[in-house]
Amino acid sequence: MKKVVNIFLVFLFLFASLIPPIHAEEVRYGYVSSTKGDGILVRTGPGTSHPTVGNGLAEGEQMKILSEHQPDDKTDNSCSLWYKIEYSEIDTGIGYACADLIKVIEIQTDEDFEKSLEAFPESYHDKLRLLHTIYPNAIFKAYDTRLDFNTVVENEAVLGHSLIWDSNNSRDGLKHMDSYNYKTNKFANNYSGGGEYWYAASEEIIAYYLDPRNFLNENRIFMFESLSYSSSTHTEAGVEAILAGSFMAKEKVDGGSKTFAEVIMNAGIKYNISPYYLGSRILQETGYTRSALVKGDYSGKYDKFDGYYNFFNYGASGTDVVYNGLNYAYKKGWNSEEKAIMRGTSLIGTSYINVGQDTGYFQKWDVVCDESNISECSFYGHQYMQNIEAPYSEANSTYKAYKKIFKDNLYLLPFVFTIPIYKNMPKQTTYPSEKNPINYLKTLTVNGKSVTNFNSLKTEYTISIPENIKSVKIAATKIESSSTIKGTGTISITKDGQIIPITVTAENGDKLVYNIKVKLLEVDENAITLKETINNIKSGTFKDGYITGLTNAKTILEAVTTANEFAEVKIYDLEGKEVDSGSVGTGYKVTITVLEESKTFEVVIYGDTNGDAQITVLDLLRVQKDILGISNLSGVQSKAADVGKDGKITVLDLLKIQKDILGISEIKQ
Repeated sequence: MKKVVNIFLVFLFLFASLIPPIHAEEVRYGYVSSTKGDGILVRTGPGTSHPTVGNGLAEGEQMKILSEHQPDDKTDNSCSLWYKIEYSEIDTGIGYACADLIKVIEIQTDEDFEKSLEAFPESYHDKLRLLHTIYPNAIFKAYDTRLDFNTVVENEAVLGHSLIWDSNNSRDGLKHMDSYNYKTNKFANNYSGGGEYWYAASEEIIAYYLDPRNFLNENRIFMFESLSYSSSTHTEAGVEAILAGSFMAKEKVDGGSKTFAEVIMNAGIKYNISPYYLGSRILQETGYTRSALVKGDYSGKYDKFDGYYNFFNYGASGTDVVYNGLNYAYKKGWNSEEKAIMRGTSLIGTSYINVGQDTGYFQKWDVVCDESNISECSFYGHQYMQNIEAPYSEANSTYKAYKKIFKDNLYLLPFVFTIPIYKNMPKQTTYPSEKNPINYLKTLTVNGKSVTNFNSLKTEYTISIPENIKSVKIAATKIESSSTIKGTGTISITKDGQIIPITVTAENGDKLVYNIKVKLLEVDENAITLKETINNIKSGTFKDGYITGLTNAKTILEAVTTANEFAEVKIYDLEGKEVDSGSVGTGYKVTITVLEESKTFEVVIYGDTNGDAQITVLDLLRVQKDILGISNLSGVQSKAADVGKDGKITVLDLLKIQKDILGISEIKQ
């Protein structure tokens, strides 16, 4: 789940004014202890006038405190003291945070703990030292997967294997580009076991959630907690705390005397599984309101399964997730809520926990194998869920339940945390931008014609033009509206082999460059002249300095470039502004240039005497005044008024304009 950013809470044991300044080498540690809003802001400098960086830090996130600073703006009363911190949310990992919401911890270590750190890579050590200080009685065990980190990411990124939730297309940056269809501008969401809002996760977000170091903090550490039942830590009240706000909170199972919390607690004891994990897992699968697999009443399409329940979504995959999940429960005989919870728990124990996948992390990421020869192991296939964020959210639910029950005594409990390590781990992994990553072009044209063999996924093109052409007009459209295009317009041609770059920048900042290489052709005596070009135009009429029969800028451009692909065409409206689309009006000017020779034509739209590209009552009045001698039309306007095309303006022309306006008959251009 992405860490969102608003304001932080920081808890300090001493007033800021009593804390002596820290020198850079006197490093301390701290963590975000609680939140009033959604997280903790990190800024580029000590004060709220500085911009924020990265995604911010959520409750429990840890940091190094490098130094202390007064706000550089004396009028800024929002925070009296700022810490310069180092953290792992962005590439640089350096920023400033308000000290009012950070709990400072003096790291406590001992010889035995330091020795246990030898099993972990160096990049784990600082965070584990801080966790050891927070949870001094906990055991942190390293589990060597013997797997290459990048190899695991590659296997987990197989389309449909790891999914991310997105209900409103706001997280396109987290989706796998191999699942994107540029023709429809959509990501696929038809994966077995998923559903309408589930999408294939990108390698970047998979790497982030796979990397254990991102979750070595006060609350997320519980994704690595041993899932065995513990009489000293697990209570029915704790289960009830997890279920708070859901349809199971303080409710009876099957309308009887037992509550959901009691049944979940009994299941945990019987099968030696953490009931807190079970409660969190059921919430993850069913949601806070009853999902389609635990309604009990399935009138209509699924009425065969009335009275059956599937709290863990076993078998819920394929094209009809609901049918398959309910059919699984039907075949298993789960015809009560208690049976579904108890027997579903039994399967978790036998299928996952008892085969070594005994943490929430390992149940999502199948990287466990006890075989001495790793070649005999199979990985990635035996995974409880496709949702890569499930361990993250379940860990937080467990932490909150513990915190509510045990309060500060929570930190003294003897937890066992099993934390995986990998070969060739990157220095760090960061949460990628959720903004749209699409930066493809939809069309690319030169002088009004599409470049040869244009394809949105192809970025290299060559165009051939006569050596005496001094410029070309590049136009392009984009597939994704949130992206931007740079490099189009009229481009001067300076040399053979010139590269014209067209850069498309996605909403998330990713850039894609389409390169157009210019090849200059030697002009010979047989080159098509301007006169020959005009004579070859098949659409409309280009004669005596006028263009008739064409009413749209695009059709004019196509008519000329079809006759000579190297012709340069520019269209100007009555204000002299260049246009390349839309309707044209009487008096618009069209300049055609071939081999440095140019000729300008005026557009004639019969019936449009004022050049607004429309035939209206105003045109009717202008023609009427000309006939009456009140005011005379001249030049291109006079030609446009001669609707009958007989060389004179008469009442017949007036009648034809009137009929066009009334919709009786249309003026033929």
